[in-house]
Amino acid sequence: MTGSTILDVVIAVAIGVVVWRLALMFIRALSTPPPEIDPEDVVTTDQDYRCTVCGAELTMRMVNVAEDKPPRHCREDMVPVWRP
Repeated sequence: MTGSTILDVVIAVAIGVVVWRLALMFIRALSTPPPEIDPEDVVTTDQDYRCTVCGAELTMRMVNVAEDKPPRHCREDMVPVWRP
């Protein structure tokens, strides 16, 4: 084996190890469950939202007070609908 062949093998093994480690990190991140929601942060509500893109509507019955952003649909924030 020449010097360049050994160097090619070392580089290939190093790239393989990096790809392997990145794949393991990605799989672990996907398999980790989200943190538990504190029941004290969830309150009952009756708020309607509408998607500005497709017109889909939904009614939120419970909401997390720590999360103040509206729901998303069609990759856009939904707008609140005020009904009497």
